[in-house]
Amino acid sequence: MTGPQKAAAKPDLKPELKPVKGNGRLDRDERHRRIIAELRSNPTVRISHLAEAFKVSTETVRRDIDDLSSRGLVERTYGGAAAPMGREPTIGERTAAMVSERQRIAAVAIQAIAPGDVVMIDSGATTHHLAEKIAAQRIEATIITNGLDIAEAAGASDRVKVILCPGAYSAHEKGVYGQDSCEYLERFHANVAFTSAGGLTEGGITDVDSQACWIKRTMFRRAERRIFMADHTKFNIRLLEIVMPLTALTDLVIDKPLPKALAEAAEVAEVTTVVA
Repeated sequence: MTGPQKAAAKPDLKPELKPVKGNGRLDRDERHRRIIAELRSNPTVRISHLAEAFKVSTETVRRDIDDLSSRGLVERTYGGAAAPMGREPTIGERTAAMVSERQRIAAVAIQAIAPGDVVMIDSGATTHHLAEKIAAQRIEATIITNGLDIAEAAGASDRVKVILCPGAYSAHEKGVYGQDSCEYLERFHANVAFTSAGGLTEGGITDVDSQACWIKRTMFRRAERRIFMADHTKFNIRLLEIVMPLTALTDLVIDKPLPKALAEAAEVAEVTTVVA
């Protein structure tokens, strides 16, 4: 599996993040991820073309599309699928997609947490997998989060103290947002913070929700080590708002190597990049 990309050395970072190996099979989750990734750049996909690309039957692809459609991640069309219009998938739907990639990313990112650390974790699909691993590995830590799913997952361990932010609740994201949330986060200092977002570009992290952007900015401002987690469908995705420049990150954990220009931008920003 691909190892860490070249990046500038950073003083006093602990512990070093290392790739975690996997089997690389084109399983159902991988097919689902590829369908969703294709619909980021093309308005529609054809079942026949996907079956040829995946080297599976058209019936297998049709079942994949039916599954994704039932979760609101795509819309069925005659002979194919299209990107859903007018809605963003819920946090539950996003958590159920690209599971293997996100679990690999979380398995690498968790290595940054030392026993007794104060950890800020943003609400999100990828970060939810991280919270589950923290509980499963019984890491002793204090978790500060705006996500109810994050609090529930990490709080399953009696070795984790969970501090949940106040704020305006979003059922769509299962998290709290707003001025109260950001002001509350400003009260704390964290050893490390984790977040994800909709896009990763040379100009920085991008997302569609301004309220969510402010949570991410505040968490990273209050943390010594700032780790952004993203699967490769986020590469070069430019969304409504720039959350922060690459220079605001200390580490980037991804599932595939960055495209050349993006990798060069991360190196210039002195971001330590690790491929899970």
